[in-house]
Amino acid sequence: MKRIFTILLSAVFMALPAKAQQTPLQKYDVAPWSFEHVFVDYVKDFRSHLIDHGGGQYVGQVDDRYALCGYGQYINEDGDIIIGKFRQGELMQGISLGKYAVTVGSRDFYCSYSLATGELQYISKHGGRETVEVPDTAGYTFMSQTFANGDRYVGEFYKGKRHGLGIYYYADGGLWYGSFVNDIRCGFGAWFKLDNDMVIGLWEGEDERRRVYVPLR
Repeated sequence: MKRIFTILLSAVFMALPAKAQQTPLQKYDVAPWSFEHVFVDYVKDFRSHLIDHGGGQYVGQVDDRYALCGYGQYINEDGDIIIGKFRQGELMQGISLGKYAVTVGSRDFYCSYSLATGELQYISKHGGRETVEVPDTAGYTFMSQTFANGDRYVGEFYKGKRHGLGIYYYADGGLWYGSFVNDIRCGFGAWFKLDNDMVIGLWEGEDERRRVYVPLR
């Protein structure tokens, strides 16, 4: 009985972080933090590199065969940005920022925003496009926000607060990619530093709770 109680209690606590990030509309799959821990544990020893790739440039982690694997950012020759978690050379989950639209999520389950209006346009689940009714999308936007110190956030908002996946650009040139909850950095992410190091791990609030340094080589 004690063992069953322990298992049930663990399941509840594993579910809490994911539930804390829920909003009325499920936009894309969100992995439990326990799964995110597994991903970070898998890629934490992969070095970060700056390499030419597929007509563009990639900065981020690669495996021992130099395949894109881990946290990284890819910018193609047209200036489109793809940032997030990569595996076997492809984006697993993240932000794909084009000229007119941006998609946020995974390859199989993502949402699309218009860059002209910032509004949520549709949700794609496993290859099928799902039209979202206007009342359900109220409050969801993808926008840019500039701060007095010169920092800038580009990413998802919910009811005017940073909420979801986003990119935080520091005025000094570095950037941070990850998830926000009610304007606060909360969850797993990657800090691309100016001194050619990366920091990946779990953020809770504005301070790192768990950090893994990944030098750029």
